Amino acid sequence: MAGLAAARALRELGHEVVVLEARDRVGGRIRTDEHGVDLGAHWIHGTDGNPITELVEDLGIPYSYVGGDSAYTGGFDSLDLFGADHRLANHRHKSRTLHLADDVLHELEQRAAIARKEQHPDISLGEALRRILAERRLSAEDEQAVRYHLNVLLREDVAEDPDKLSLKFWEDGYLVYGYGDSVLHQGYQAVVEAIAEGLDVRLGHVVTGIDTTAGPVRVTTDRGDFEADKVLVTVPLGVLKAEVVRFEPPLPEAKRSAIARLGFGTLNKIALHYREPFWPRDQYVFGYLCRDTDRYPTVVISMWKSHGKPVLVLLLGASLGREAETWSDEDVAAYAGTIVEDLFGAEAPAPERISRTAWSSDPFARGSYTCIGVDSSSKDIGTLAEPVGDRLFFAGEGTNPYHWGCVHSAYESGLREAARISGNATLYTPPSAGTSRRQSRNTDRVLRFARLRMTHIDERELAERVACLREGVDPHGVRLFASLADSERETLASMFDEIPFTAGDVICREDDAAHGVFIVAGGEVEVDFGGFYERAVLGRGAVLGHYDLFFNARTTSVTAVSDAVLYYLDHYRYQSFLHAFPDVLMLMMSDLVTRWEQLESTLGSTPLSVPRRETGAAT
Repeated sequence: MAGLAAARALRELGHEVVVLEARDRVGGRIRTDEHGVDLGAHWIHGTDGNPITELVEDLGIPYSYVGGDSAYTGGFDSLDLFGADHRLANHRHKSRTLHLADDVLHELEQRAAIARKEQHPDISLGEALRRILAERRLSAEDEQAVRYHLNVLLREDVAEDPDKLSLKFWEDGYLVYGYGDSVLHQGYQAVVEAIAEGLDVRLGHVVTGIDTTAGPVRVTTDRGDFEADKVLVTVPLGVLKAEVVRFEPPLPEAKRSAIARLGFGTLNKIALHYREPFWPRDQYVFGYLCRDTDRYPTVVISMWKSHGKPVLVLLLGASLGREAETWSDEDVAAYAGTIVEDLFGAEAPAPERISRTAWSSDPFARGSYTCIGVDSSSKDIGTLAEPVGDRLFFAGEGTNPYHWGCVHSAYESGLREAARISGNATLYTPPSAGTSRRQSRNTDRVLRFARLRMTHIDERELAERVACLREGVDPHGVRLFASLADSERETLASMFDEIPFTAGDVICREDDAAHGVFIVAGGEVEVDFGGFYERAVLGRGAVLGHYDLFFNARTTSVTAVSDAVLYYLDHYRYQSFLHAFPDVLMLMMSDLVTRWEQLESTLGSTPLSVPRRETGAAT
């Protein structure tokens, strides 16, 4: 997609362009078979605002919206989840599995945020997950539920095992377009064939070397040499990692290091073709939690719902997907048959044919798409995108630091390099819209968390919490939450934990790292302001802790004077709440300015004769 997009754009500007393609078809990791099944790229991820959506509309290629996001294909709410008893899970049980996973993912993202903020050495996502699960001590059933959702998110979406992903940066900086996925009625092959029409594409030309030492760039293939003024390399990252293309002179060290650090995942498919559907025809995705989720796919997709084809597709990512490439046809048939029978009963017929992929074994792919490995980040993707001099350029999904691993990633990168090669900046504009995928997922989690809490808090208790927030005032006299709408206050109030303290208990110690927001619900506490102010005894409604979130703050000493009850919310959930409600975030910023103005008025312009410290520590 990257090469074809660039070639088409350059040709339309009048440049002479030759496309060298190793395969006997165009498309690369896009491949629609003769039965209309997409064995590679399958969805338009994030339909609204996506350049692929605009492209297919311009080309007149029909598509349909199926919902969900790239992880929960079709949407988790619409998923039919089957459990260990091979029965359809009810809404309550299904939601519980998600809330269990949300709790683990919340902790995971909180640790990642701390690691980034404090510049800790990177570790694998897998190592962090093992630590969290060990602390949780979940039952076997609950841990299976958590691992199921992790496998949806990582193995079947990111296409790699958590042990090969960076805790700090595995999705840092990734932007998504509008919510919801779409499928192409004629398969993705229709898109690449439409773009390739009229281009000079030389199929069956395997590139083995690129020489930029002198004169025109020389490209060596197994069917002869080619010369050009400029060359755009769009081979997958897996091929670059394998070093099967020789560069003379060698690529710069920074680029070679980026190639080595970045990960390259695998997502394979097993497609089961039947004479007619025997499963519920209106259901798009079936969730599979019948057996050990680390050994079996998380979802089975029905192409009847989306394409009118009696085909079931199994997704197998990361090491499970790579292992499946070694299985015999008989092994695959038995494996798939077990899954189908678990879902639809022992009377389910055998498929008429089975098709399967082996992307990691494919010499022209060596995997499926890019991911962020341990000690890597999207900066490495940016480094991979940089040209070498003014004659050697790079494009592909693995060179797009805004969003990697998707068709639109590759398409955008092709236009980017066409603009760079031609000097025509109108060909490409970096994404100005889009939402951080991590922030979007955190927002979803925090809203689910709030909804869950509201189901466990009775009306009287919720009203008491809302009243406490409404009265809430910080030590400088600013009412933090008074200007929030009632619905926003209810959501925020539901998220706090209630913690009892006994007289004399230390709630915060001087110069500890601030980690959350406290609100006094009952009793009294004493606050030592570290010499800035006289000690104060505060009661109901007092807001303590670091609630503005703009500094790497330290706490002051806070001690319970009497038996007291405090509401507590950790910073990461509080930040997620503010991201979910941008208007509230703006109010918090306004309140921060008010506090600083009041503090400035109190202290005057005379410098303090105390060691320099963050003023925010006084709260």
